[in-house]
Amino acid sequence: MEAFIHSDQFPPEDEAWRSRLQGLDPKRYAATRNHLNGAVSRISPYLTHGFISLGDAVNEIRHRNRLNRDDKLFAEFAWRAFFHHVWTNKDEAIFQDLRPAIANVSYAMELPADIREGRTGIPAIDLAVSSLYSAGYLHNHARMWLASYIVHLRHVHWKAGADWMYSHLLDGDLASNHLSWQWVAGTFSTKPYLFNAENVSKYAPAEWGCQKTPLDTSYESLEQMAFGAGESDREAFLKLANYSQQKRPALEEPVLYDSPPVSMLAGLSCPVFGATRMNLGESDIVEFVHPWSLRADSLVAGFEIQGPYRLGVIHLPWHARWPWSYRRWQFVLSRMGSLCDAIFVGNAHILTGLVPTNKKYYVVTDLGARQTQDALAPLNPRVLKPDPLFAEPEFFCQSFSKYFRAVTESKRT
Repeated sequence: MEAFIHSDQFPPEDEAWRSRLQGLDPKRYAATRNHLNGAVSRISPYLTHGFISLGDAVNEIRHRNRLNRDDKLFAEFAWRAFFHHVWTNKDEAIFQDLRPAIANVSYAMELPADIREGRTGIPAIDLAVSSLYSAGYLHNHARMWLASYIVHLRHVHWKAGADWMYSHLLDGDLASNHLSWQWVAGTFSTKPYLFNAENVSKYAPAEWGCQKTPLDTSYESLEQMAFGAGESDREAFLKLANYSQQKRPALEEPVLYDSPPVSMLAGLSCPVFGATRMNLGESDIVEFVHPWSLRADSLVAGFEIQGPYRLGVIHLPWHARWPWSYRRWQFVLSRMGSLCDAIFVGNAHILTGLVPTNKKYYVVTDLGARQTQDALAPLNPRVLKPDPLFAEPEFFCQSFSKYFRAVTESKRT
């Protein structure tokens, strides 16, 4: 196995996530999960975009393997659920410091060019940026290294890095991404996450190695830099980045799109609508399919005799705030085109004047689609929920340990 994952390894098809779950061994996962070439699941794009729910994913694994609350793999699913629990309770606050940042450290609000260009001179960082751009995917350990370097060694605010990484991820989940960055930064944890060259050598292939770079130092020295001391040591990272910019070609950062590329829409097999009235066919039932509910089997079909008309919805005001790479648009739209009878692209608020009012409307709930669902509210759609991993606690849990106890103590999960 290689540390680099290519974008064509994430086809927008059910067979992709199903075969990965079928081949996932919880014991091998636990033993190798920290290694960049470890036996991890690589199903995160399919979870993010609702091909499958967390609950369904766990059940799929349990068809073939023992998996309970003590397993590392189960804990990783639980962390994702916890991040969404925090988002449910904190809403927009997850985009701000949830705990005080390190005192007396001034963080830049812009990501330096050498980081965007993959020219820091730190192999683990530059290769991580290259993988992010080329595949839209990074192993979680590489994400943590990249975040730690940006926040603690370059003193860039975590949100600048989190927004940038999210925009290029195929599996970009706002809760998981931004709260993970806060965990690294120490604004959602009790201490900052740090790493050094020895840590990289232990878990990454040789070409990622950082020996004889400023990262080849002790954790005490790195902690001093993170807390604003050790300026001479920090200066070594800046000098290496300046030298690397002079000696190495820059990586080309993928273009971001705040709306689907027109050529991509033209290639879909189903019709695409804007501000024009739509004929939703003979069915009395319409299911809104958004980018976070791309499951093949309609939840509506579970309790309605007649199958629904599936209308894809791309709510452009959301994407004006959170643009995507071409690769992610391709992943989402190719899947949506295969599922839907038609796709609407525009401000979903105007759908109330474009669709018949004598039909039953349904929408699958997801935090990532909150703005879309708010826009559809005047149509009074019935909200459907995919199988969750846990029932939502009745109170807010500040930490993962409290959350995990709350959702598992009532019965053996």
